[in-house]
Amino acid sequence: MKASSLRTGRARVLALCLAACMPAQALAAAPSPARKSPARKTPTRKTPAPKVDFQSAFDAAVRLYENFEYEQSLEQLSRAKALAQGVEQEVPVVLYQGIVQAELGRREESLSAFRTGLYLKADAKLPVKVSPKVERDFEDVRQSVLADLGLSGSSTQTPAATAQAPADRPVQSPGLTSSVEPPPQAPAYVPTASTERSSGRPVLPLVFLGAGALAGGAASFFGLQSATNVRFALEADYYDQRTSRLKSAEDQALIANILFGTASAAALGALATFLIPGSSDAPASTSTGGGSP
Repeated sequence: MKASSLRTGRARVLALCLAACMPAQALAAAPSPARKSPARKTPTRKTPAPKVDFQSAFDAAVRLYENFEYEQSLEQLSRAKALAQGVEQEVPVVLYQGIVQAELGRREESLSAFRTGLYLKADAKLPVKVSPKVERDFEDVRQSVLADLGLSGSSTQTPAATAQAPADRPVQSPGLTSSVEPPPQAPAYVPTASTERSSGRPVLPLVFLGAGALAGGAASFFGLQSATNVRFALEADYYDQRTSRLKSAEDQALIANILFGTASAAALGALATFLIPGSSDAPASTSTGGGSP
């Protein structure tokens, strides 16, 4: 009996424990997921594109050209050309197009752009410094455009400037000649006989003195060479060397004596022409003076 009662008591305790644990397990169970309501999409507002004007497009094209991005620069130049208003805005755009085309090696497109810009404004200048080859092509196109417009090849004035140019000139009545005569020219200077004598007198003595100085210098040189050869001949050990040195010294001494004589004669001639007035005045007396009588 005791054993059965113990078993019954244990069964009841176990049933009570199971009954107590059931609500906790129910509470611990995960709740079923709730349905999510669809999120509402907020409409996105499109920001309007910034309005591009001529100056901003042109400045962007110039910056791209300076950064060597030539293709993008051409695109911006096309936009700027479409927004240009008037010749003053269109001409620099077209000239920049010609410069960029030249940098890309498209010479025909470059010349065509230059021609378009110069037809709009014949005296236009390149807006930026370019290579000599591009500048030469630009000037060649300018000459061609000026010839087509009937303007002078050396002038870069527009037709309006050339039309105003004759108005600045004085108007002269037909049939009248200008009474302004050119000023008389002064007669050419003709030296008189006395002037020729006074200016030509010291020339001949100076010539003689110069010749005498040259002859004296050469004579001194050969005299020194002759003395040197004599000294070497006395110091020579062999007969042949001594004979050769003495022969050279003799020849050089002869030349020195001749030159000394020439120098002396030139000095005497200079002294004679300086002291005797008739010798230097004779050539001047034959000339016809242009002085007053």
